[in-house]
Amino acid sequence: MRSLLLLLACASLTIAAERQPNIILIYSDDHGWADLGAQGVDKDIRTPNLDQLAKDGVRFNRGYVSAPQCVPSRAGVMTGRYQQKFGVEDNGKGPLPLAEVTIAERLKSAGYVTGQVGKWHLDSGGKKGEKAVRLMKEHMPHGQGFDEYFRGELKQFYASHDLQGKPFADAPHLVADSRFRVVVQTEAALSFLDRRVAKPDQPFFLYLAWYAPHVPLESPEPWFSQTPANLPKERRQALSMIAAMDEGLGQLRAKLKAMNQEENTLIFFIGDNGAPLGAVWDGSINVPMVGQKGMLAEGGIRTPFLAAWPSKIPAGMVYDKPVINLDVAATAVALADLPKDPILDGTNLLPYLLGKNQDAPHERLFWRWGSQAAVQEFPWKLIRLGDRVQLLFDISQPDGENINRNLFAQQPEVVARLNKALKAWSDTLLPPGLPTSFDEHHEGLYAEHDLILRTAPPVKNTAWICRNGTLEKKGDVSKFVADPKASPKARPFLALSGLSLKGAVTFTARTRSTQGGEASIAWRTQEDKDFIPANTVKFVWPAGPDLQEVKVLIPSKGRLIHLRISPPTAGDTTELDWIELQAEGGTPSRTDF
Repeated sequence: MRSLLLLLACASLTIAAERQPNIILIYSDDHGWADLGAQGVDKDIRTPNLDQLAKDGVRFNRGYVSAPQCVPSRAGVMTGRYQQKFGVEDNGKGPLPLAEVTIAERLKSAGYVTGQVGKWHLDSGGKKGEKAVRLMKEHMPHGQGFDEYFRGELKQFYASHDLQGKPFADAPHLVADSRFRVVVQTEAALSFLDRRVAKPDQPFFLYLAWYAPHVPLESPEPWFSQTPANLPKERRQALSMIAAMDEGLGQLRAKLKAMNQEENTLIFFIGDNGAPLGAVWDGSINVPMVGQKGMLAEGGIRTPFLAAWPSKIPAGMVYDKPVINLDVAATAVALADLPKDPILDGTNLLPYLLGKNQDAPHERLFWRWGSQAAVQEFPWKLIRLGDRVQLLFDISQPDGENINRNLFAQQPEVVARLNKALKAWSDTLLPPGLPTSFDEHHEGLYAEHDLILRTAPPVKNTAWICRNGTLEKKGDVSKFVADPKASPKARPFLALSGLSLKGAVTFTARTRSTQGGEASIAWRTQEDKDFIPANTVKFVWPAGPDLQEVKVLIPSKGRLIHLRISPPTAGDTTELDWIELQAEGGTPSRTDF
């Protein structure tokens, strides 16, 4: 009898050891690479639970997504395929076709129960010629392999269950909840885990897509009050929204531990694309990466990327070889003991993380988005911008992308090889081929980030006047020169009148200064008879040998009609390339000097 009991016990242990792991995929939204404490970039970001996830598993130093925008990135991660192969190339190309097989559908066939929470964004579309996109219910999570769901971004959610776990008879049922969205989405994820307690031996897959720190920005408490008060409001809001996600992750991991499932659960945490940095800045940052959301530069496609499986993946690993969001599906298929599907473009990452395979998971990674296309063969990255001159960068350093580091002319063999590979890949897409023209908006982004020069001049504005001195043209910039007849204490400053800018105004300048120092902006509103001390904001004019951007928020109330810009002292060599003014919600106006 004792021998029989020992045999049964051994058999039970074998079965338990072979059980497929639970898999949780977490996607954050417009979350810049820098905004993870474990990256060690910004002291203001505090993400203790995400940092612990990295300590318990692996931080992918070069983790990429397949697009610099929401819909295509999500289509890629859900299918494990380059989304351009089935036509979902940008936000206007949805919905996700029902013919495409999602991770959820694959895992359901292996006995998993599947759940989705938060942003879905793969169920919007419309016929050609329609002005507005339509929400297509058949493409919601329940039509793409999810048993349970709480789909929604802000205040309304289509759900299979309420937050107490009770199923809706009329699912997908519309639920209204006015609380901060991350809190609601975390509760829905915890509710999904609660429903797994009854069947602890059935593996589950949870896709949690927090809608943060994407705009609209909020100031959720208690997190907002815990951010540094000296930071811009947008930055504080982003930090607080990321902190809410971080606390939610801590709650999820605590729940898994209480369920005795922590060591049998693989968790991925990935940002869907880089942070936007323009007029719709969400407060997140991508430094030291160059670029932003909407660009195939590193800042647009390289994001926070973590994975932890405490019983399997070695703790505290930093993996430097490039990986991509498409790898999640391939990894999940392998862990579920499903046959390898050649249609998947991703790679099972486990052999690489466990040291069984020392090669790079990918020989090359590819992108095509709008008027841009790119291929990476680390450390080389080739970017094609429609019919513009191509860019070749060595991206072994995080700030490697810069107009002065374009190696296109110096590396013809590398360019030829990568172009051949990129063309072959692009011919498999829907529609096939490489972009043949370069979008004007994309051109502005690449010029703004010093990756190219503009072919068309920016908007001209000659109304600025230099007082107590002159602006002398010096190549592509203008230099402040003090008036020798003016008082030594009289500093040159720029003045602009005849404005009509309502509310707060963002001042951005591209400048170069040998010494830098304190500068100021004074303004007058329609209600002010003259400039008053209260209407002045001081800032630091950056110093250095290179052109740099400085951005200042002018907290004007009412209608701003007159500006004065005072650069550092007259003895300093200060140069201007351009100035841009933008009222809140308005179109930016640029002056080229």
